Amino acid sequence: MQFRTKARAVDLLGKGQIADLPTAITELWKNGFDAYADNLTAEIFLEGYKNLSSPIFLMTDDGKGMSKQDIFEKWLVLGTDSKSRIKNDDKEGVDTLFKKPRIKAGEKGIGRLSVAFLGSPMLMLTKKIGHPLQALFFDWRLLENYNLFLDDVQIPVSEVPDLKSFSKIFENLKEEFLQNLEVTKDADGKQIWEKEQLKLKEKILKSVNDIVIPEFFDQEILSSVINQKEDNGSKFVIFEPEEQILNLLNSDSENND
Repeated sequence: MQFRTKARAVDLLGKGQIADLPTAITELWKNGFDAYADNLTAEIFLEGYKNLSSPIFLMTDDGKGMSKQDIFEKWLVLGTDSKSRIKNDDKEGVDTLFKKPRIKAGEKGIGRLSVAFLGSPMLMLTKKIGHPLQALFFDWRLLENYNLFLDDVQIPVSEVPDLKSFSKIFENLKEEFLQNLEVTKDADGKQIWEKEQLKLKEKILKSVNDIVIPEFFDQEILSSVINQKEDNGSKFVIFEPEEQILNLLNSDSENND
């Protein structure tokens, strides 16, 4: 016999450890600090900005980023021990962006899941020096389906060689992700999308299909992490930011009136 893990466990680990929006952002910034970033940002593109039809929330860092291998062996592996070691094994060089080793701010190996608190769907863009840009697409709400096991969930990742190819690659990522919704039974032959789960399925399907990449995306978001030799860093693009983010903006606006 072996332990089996429900996909919902990831949702609980991500959102369950987060008290509020500032905590979620702080956790992601900790990850950026651990990746030797010097600049960490949180930005909101509001509806109407350069013909944008709906808000987009963006978090970025100029840390060392990840290769495809790093994504599969580290980012998608929960509880990795690289941050929990008492001894700091980093040595000044390309892996520290030639900076002095830092004491790790992250501890549990699950801080990356904080991004689920910010909203869904999500596009992660990450670039390691000397490696091509990687794009990962996922809607965290999929994990709310308590019938899914982690083995049932497919997370699409693709290399982005240049700006011209991004639009097609992004559409392919969406299509690959939506295949998660087409699987009707798990390995045990049990129904995955039952009556009470169908509304969730419809909501995810609509959200993903409704995503339109804005005209400014290439130049203002993508261009800074596309050069294979020089660029590095990570960006999290949230296409439907949580209401808490928009409420904070409305609150600031009212306080300034």
